[in-house]
Amino acid sequence: MIYKSLLSCSNNTRELGGFRTADGGITKNNVYWRSDVPENSTDRDVDLLLSAHITTVIDMRTEAEIQRTPHTLADIPEFEYHHFPITEGSGVPESLEAVPLSYISIATAENMHKVMKAIAEAEKGVLFHCTAGKDRTGVVSAIILMTCGVDRESVVRDYVISREYNHKRLEAFLAAHPEVDRNVVLANEKSMNGFIDLFTERFGTTERYFEHIGLSAEHADMIKNKLMKGI
Repeated sequence: MIYKSLLSCSNNTRELGGFRTADGGITKNNVYWRSDVPENSTDRDVDLLLSAHITTVIDMRTEAEIQRTPHTLADIPEFEYHHFPITEGSGVPESLEAVPLSYISIATAENMHKVMKAIAEAEKGVLFHCTAGKDRTGVVSAIILMTCGVDRESVVRDYVISREYNHKRLEAFLAAHPEVDRNVVLANEKSMNGFIDLFTERFGTTERYFEHIGLSAEHADMIKNKLMKGI
């Protein structure tokens, strides 16, 4: 199977549409797109985003990451660009066992309430991303899908598939950093399953999670309603 990013300027841009939920519904397309950093976006990329009504862009990278790879959509007036840096998850965890704990740190990061608030309140569709579109973006995607009642197996599968989209980038990283355990940086099933276990143990429901980060259950409902009914 060939895994092709929705955008030519990225490796790992894909939909959160098309997932079946516990109540028998299916999440809608062109509401929430997850991605790695868009580099050197083309006119075609911009047209594709706008035609899909994706007009809000949320960048979770740190200042240092932005300095290394400036955002090519940030200065395009048709997009509402937000930079909410999430420092948690920007480095490599020490071990595979540490990854779920890292993901809980991402979920409860200082700026995460800004990320979730913007996703919930955006007038149209949203593209949210970090650098590789795997860890910080993976955590946000998992929480959104769980909010909509998508089953665990599908949430994990959506996370794991990043290793296919990011294959070339990850192999290049591992070649440059032979000391790093590949299981830590690849999207491993154990990492997301461990995160879901910790998330459920700590918060119980996504509604309680939203309240924990300073928002409300209404924001969870806003995200669910958008992804289930469309924009």
